[in-house]
Amino acid sequence: MSKASRNHAPLARKLLVLGALPAVVMFIVLMGFFTSARLEDARQNLTNTGQMLADSLAPALEYPVVSGNRAALEKLLSQSLKHSDADWVKVTDVLGEQVGLVTAPGASGPGAGKHFLTFKSEILQQPLQIGSNEANEWFELEYGFDTGALRVGTVEVAVSTRSLEAKRQDILWTSIAVGVALLLFTILLIRHFLGSILAPIHGLSARIGRLIDRDYRQSPISDHKNSREIINLEEQLNTLSQHLDSLETGRDQVLAASEAAREKAEMASHAKSEFLATMSHELRTPLNGVLGMVDLVQEEPLTPRQRDYLQTARQSTEDLLTVISDILDYARMDSGSLELDNREFDLRELITNCSASYRHTAEQQALVLNLTFYGEWPDRPVVIGDAARLRQILAGLLDNAIKFTGEGFINIQAGCFPLEDNCILLNCSVSDSGTGIPNDRLHDIFNSFEQLETGSTRGYGGTGMGLALVQRLVELMGGHIQVETDFGKGSSFRFELPFELASPGETAPASPPVRSREPVEGSNHALVVEDNAVNQRVASAMLSRLGFQTDTAENGKQAVAMVKGNHRGYDVILMDCQMPVMDGYEATRHIREWEQSNGQLGTPIIALTADVLPGTEATCLENGMNGYLAKPVRKEKLREVLSRWLPV
Repeated sequence: MSKASRNHAPLARKLLVLGALPAVVMFIVLMGFFTSARLEDARQNLTNTGQMLADSLAPALEYPVVSGNRAALEKLLSQSLKHSDADWVKVTDVLGEQVGLVTAPGASGPGAGKHFLTFKSEILQQPLQIGSNEANEWFELEYGFDTGALRVGTVEVAVSTRSLEAKRQDILWTSIAVGVALLLFTILLIRHFLGSILAPIHGLSARIGRLIDRDYRQSPISDHKNSREIINLEEQLNTLSQHLDSLETGRDQVLAASEAAREKAEMASHAKSEFLATMSHELRTPLNGVLGMVDLVQEEPLTPRQRDYLQTARQSTEDLLTVISDILDYARMDSGSLELDNREFDLRELITNCSASYRHTAEQQALVLNLTFYGEWPDRPVVIGDAARLRQILAGLLDNAIKFTGEGFINIQAGCFPLEDNCILLNCSVSDSGTGIPNDRLHDIFNSFEQLETGSTRGYGGTGMGLALVQRLVELMGGHIQVETDFGKGSSFRFELPFELASPGETAPASPPVRSREPVEGSNHALVVEDNAVNQRVASAMLSRLGFQTDTAENGKQAVAMVKGNHRGYDVILMDCQMPVMDGYEATRHIREWEQSNGQLGTPIIALTADVLPGTEATCLENGMNGYLAKPVRKEKLREVLSRWLPV
């Protein structure tokens, strides 16, 4: 039950108050009216009784007062007081002198207080009625007799107000008792009728509760003792439940279809990932052999023509590798599986090195490549971010500028501006004096597989993925990119990226402990685990050039046996990850378990794989490997990785 519903009074209480409130008001008004009327009647009755007693005693007291018969007077007063509610009766003569006083038992006499009501009546002596015969003629008026009544005294009857107060209390309590009884009867009657009114409402409430709980069964409609409105509501609820039932059925069907589509999409995505991993491995594996052999041949004495041929073959292979990498990166971004790496790197040094790597290519096309830094660069421009992706963005823009610039210049301008919370903003632009872009094609340049010229007569090659990949990488890193162009005069691509400055106290995580041993016979001993014969020869040749003695294994099972059987041990192991019989991950786990059981420190195991999908490096480290090298492997990169553990 919600807090709002708890704070509101129930409908039964409201209806009870609505029914009882008029009854209470009517009860109070009627009780006030009838009580006041009864009190007035009691007071009037008391007044009438007292005055009637006084008026009744006055004629009877004529003789005792006139004759002075006090005994008769006292007796008459006592008898009258005995059968009345009066407290005392007093008789006075014409002069106001008291001639008689009778007090009721327990009552106080005159002068004891002011809580009495007194009623007076005059005692009159009535004239004699004389007949008209001759014997009574001397009583007639001419002989001096008056026919008027003569006042001979006054009778006072006193009634105590306490009796009136007692009657008033009795009337009040009687009225209250009757009123309360009538009020209780009214409330009980209201509650009885409320039950018949609220029962259908409670039924409707329970029905709505079942609808909320997704119980859409229709309920039978009862016409017995139900009002027309309740019946209409029940019919509408049945219609609503039928509609909700159909909606739920449709929703379940949609959800089932969506779930089936989601499962198919996940299966397709999984199949796509597996396909990408397989194609990456299958394409990079022969490329590794080609580039490795080209590197090895270039170190031999060659004629200028042979060196030019090899350089052309190397450049073509690297171009093919770039296309493969772009396709894989674009596919991962399209599926949302591309994750950025956050590591420390020198921002200024990365831009300088990246531009330097393209300076020779630009000079071969008679282009001037300029690099300018501006803004507020810190003394130590070490930031946290994905250095490889930033290099890829710059490389993509430089590739595009060199491709579409026949002569002139290419300018790189890198600006650094401080932001809040130890952050900076990199504002970098790559401008050229090339052909430019028509204004009507500006909205197409960042589309995938889109080129300014199409068909078999286009002037420039390429897949059309470079700028699309650059835009997605910039947006993935939290920035934006824009282009300014003047057709026929050149273009300028500008992007902005935020970076967090690295703390001076932060250091790189320590490498896992590995075994350190002296070289045998003046050289290090390496094991190459690779199922591809060409790659075995390439890796062995590179290691030989670096001063290593090498052994080779075709799968992980053979490598584990060689590690266990080689009593001299190996200084480093290059482990391919995908191999038949036993893959590199399982082989590494077996080697680590064997080393731990024998109390040996771990031999450096470096993953040598063509799988560059996200998570591959983390998987290698989780399985006990110490480093990661993606194919194709260059000798300098191999030297750099090996130097972390061995003097090379």
